[in-house]
Amino acid sequence: MKLAVRIVVAVVAVAMYSCLAPQNSLMVGVDMRSWSGAESLTYENSDTLSLRNLAIALRYNDNFKQAVLPLKIGITTPDQRHFEEVVELRLSHPSAALTVATTESVPYRTDVLLSQKGGYIFTFEPQTEVRGVEAIGIEFNYGKR
Repeated sequence: MKLAVRIVVAVVAVAMYSCLAPQNSLMVGVDMRSWSGAESLTYENSDTLSLRNLAIALRYNDNFKQAVLPLKIGITTPDQRHFEEVVELRLSHPSAALTVATTESVPYRTDVLLSQKGGYIFTFEPQTEVRGVEAIGIEFNYGKR
């Protein structure tokens, strides 16, 4: 009887794990004392069929005081097409002092198809000088949110 229960629990756990959407994320470190210049990272894409939801990930410490971060985001495709826009990241900045840095993800785009194989270059540039940000990056989530 105990063996049967263990098998059922194991099967349910495997089934639940398989329902999780795969996720990739990339981050680049920035100067937490004063970040004002553009930082970039490259995502090597091999999946040209799946739709993804993109989120901007921001790692910050208690020196970061902004609730809204104006950010220029640039994307260069493998065939060198370039797109950029300024967005306002609205953060749920904790009111209590952080003892360690925290990472927050802010939804950026949904149902994105990266239709080319190769390197997609993502560039992030704050529109004001920022203190307390340790890293910025992008998350690629498969499936619906």
